[in-house]
Amino acid sequence: MENIRSHEVLPVNRRAKDTFFKTVYATEERQRALASFLLGVDGEKITIANVRPVLFGNKENDLAFECDDVFYLMTENQASVSPNVPYRLLEYITAGLRSTVDSERLLYGGGRVYFPVPKLYMLQTGLEITKEKLPKQVQYDIRLSDSYRLISQKYGKMAAMPDLDVVVHVYDFRMTLDETVKYIEQNIMPDRFMAYDNDLRNYAFTANGITYIQRAVKDDKHKKYIVPINVSTVTEYLSLLIERNIFVDLLTDKEVCDMTMAQFSRDDMLIYQGREEGREEGRAEGKAEGKAEAIIDLLSDIGELPDSLENLIMKQTDAQTLQKWLKTAARADSIKEFEKSIGLISLER
Repeated sequence: MENIRSHEVLPVNRRAKDTFFKTVYATEERQRALASFLLGVDGEKITIANVRPVLFGNKENDLAFECDDVFYLMTENQASVSPNVPYRLLEYITAGLRSTVDSERLLYGGGRVYFPVPKLYMLQTGLEITKEKLPKQVQYDIRLSDSYRLISQKYGKMAAMPDLDVVVHVYDFRMTLDETVKYIEQNIMPDRFMAYDNDLRNYAFTANGITYIQRAVKDDKHKKYIVPINVSTVTEYLSLLIERNIFVDLLTDKEVCDMTMAQFSRDDMLIYQGREEGREEGRAEGKAEGKAEAIIDLLSDIGELPDSLENLIMKQTDAQTLQKWLKTAARADSIKEFEKSIGLISLER
């Protein structure tokens, strides 16, 4: 009989809401299959110890569990890839590892305390207008050391080497608008997805398809999002996924379907996250970063974001200004309209 252990990870946001991502991996069977895929081991030989989520904001869109002395932490992201994810997961995994041992022995004992092996992952979904923003392959790594300040120019070979690094293994299932329509209408997936016949890929098809259809229904002006010929509502798309044998056990549950449709209402979700994440962080820096990233995500959906504009947004620290820009970005139909609304471009031009 399997030895199932439970661990409590603190702090936890007790008001957090479950998401479809957490629902997908709520069962030990799917957790075991995920661990088997990530490390290439026999899933039948894996034992599961569920771990409470760590340091989350307003939604539990991260997954944490322990399998045979390996501590898995996977975050799910529906926006552009954030270079700050390695640091965020460093905070998460530190609290997570501490939860697996005796805290008093760790802090005050003289003997060595042994931890499970940490493995950090990010599942990336989302839609891009052009292929240029997509990676050439699904799996790649991002590192905390990529964000360290450059000191080699000043010190040359004498520059100090960092003593700390964090590696996050990314599975990037973003799709272009054309790829999404092709999948919905013809059940044809991008070639780079072919090697990933698992729940991660199915989750991406669910998230990307729902997001696309919701935007297509709203896109009356620019017609970048064309309503697919075979489905015109999210409900119809969920039925299509069931026909394709994707998450049949979940998508036949009305409560799960309602939660899923609400989660992937992209604009509302980003506005909510931008407003609430910083508040949960409890410090001005976290609030500004959360709102700035939400603004950039919204603008990226309606056009190519100039580097100068992105830098301006990320450098803005005034909470009221960011809140105003966030609402403006949610209403704007183009980058130029946003720039005009915040005064970067003269309305008379």
